[in-house]
Amino acid sequence: MEKNVGGLDEGIRITLGPLLLVLSVASMRGSIRLRPSLTAVAAAVGAVLTVTGLTKTCPANSAMGRDTYQSSSELSEEAREVRERALQ
Repeated sequence: MEKNVGGLDEGIRITLGPLLLVLSVASMRGSIRLRPSLTAVAAAVGAVLTVTGLTKTCPANSAMGRDTYQSSSELSEEAREVRERALQ
């Protein structure tokens, strides 16, 4: 499957996914009180967001024809410089 998750989309998934997983684990341990159904939804959504963010592929994006991924060869020179500085 081609990569179709990038940029802000990827950042949101990688941030929100683990946050939802931590929330669901805290609920399962009794640290916070959530309904069991909400705990299960948070765990499932968190897992999906984390995996799709890390792999940069999302079947739902493919089904909708949505693509937010840009390889570095498709970026402008200025965008490549910003990316390189951010990765240092």
